[in-house]
Amino acid sequence: MARPFSSLKTGFTLLEVILALLIAALVITVAIPSLTGVLKGSPKHDSFADFDAMVQEAHDRSVEEGRNYVMVWGREKTVRLRPEEPANQSEAEGIQTRNIQKGETLELHLPAALTEKGATPDAIWTFWSSGVCEPAEIRAQGIKGGWRAVYNPFTIQAEVHYE
Repeated sequence: MARPFSSLKTGFTLLEVILALLIAALVITVAIPSLTGVLKGSPKHDSFADFDAMVQEAHDRSVEEGRNYVMVWGREKTVRLRPEEPANQSEAEGIQTRNIQKGETLELHLPAALTEKGATPDAIWTFWSSGVCEPAEIRAQGIKGGWRAVYNPFTIQAEVHYE
């Protein structure tokens, strides 16, 4: 007695494979916005967003006012945004200040060609009135993780990597 269907080959047809890939793509497109929403609410993202807002303000002020602005990393664990040549004591103290909390680091890394040998411990990142800034990499680390942002000197946009 012959076995039914014995001559049929087992496996998936091209149509079944395409259908499975379409379903997987649909699930991924639905899931990705949910995952980015989770990331945006994270302390790492909030930390970067706060810092990036300060960077954008430095850029905007330098262009609008036609003078250079700097972000200065001070020994007192602060980052201050101020004009490069302050007009008064209030400007010298900083337009905006970000305190570096206990257990947190916020480091500025400039290309070697831009750093001065024997310079003071203060790090300075310059934003010119022409709308460009020094190329810089910022590294932040905290209790909940960290991030690294590489800023494009022409667009003032960051490529961010969360760690």
